[in-house]
Amino acid sequence: MPTKFDFRLQPLLDFRKRVEAEKRREFEACRRAADECVAEIGRLDLRCRHWGDAIAASVSGRPASELRLHDAHLRLLEGAIARERRRLAELESSCAEAQDKLVAASRERRVIERLKERRLCAFVREEARGEELAIDEANARAHERRLRERRQVRRAESAAS
Repeated sequence: MPTKFDFRLQPLLDFRKRVEAEKRREFEACRRAADECVAEIGRLDLRCRHWGDAIAASVSGRPASELRLHDAHLRLLEGAIARERRRLAELESSCAEAQDKLVAASRERRVIERLKERRLCAFVREEARGEELAIDEANARAHERRLRERRQVRRAESAAS
């Protein structure tokens, strides 16, 4: 019965896989937040253009107080867009950092996996070598047994003659 391969660093490999999965979740959450921020900027920009068009359309024949309200609302929207753009810049920075951490965690996991692969290959080679030695030894014993049997047959034949 062949022996089972036992990788002593398997707990470390499992730990590094968990760390990598955690870093991947963090990166994906950051990426989703950045995507949502981009979508919000798009919505705000659309509203800003709508209000800008509304101001342009209502310039003639509208009271100044209504124009001021439209202008104030437009400025609020522009302020919200500016805040979202700053938030997006922060999120992009966080995403880049999270991605760097994910790449590092992946690299650390791959190092241990490569070590496991090398040790498994060495284990397989050693098992194959052991099997070859066992087969060679069995063949040598069978050969010796056949030689002894031939000698006994020759002795019996020479004794009978």
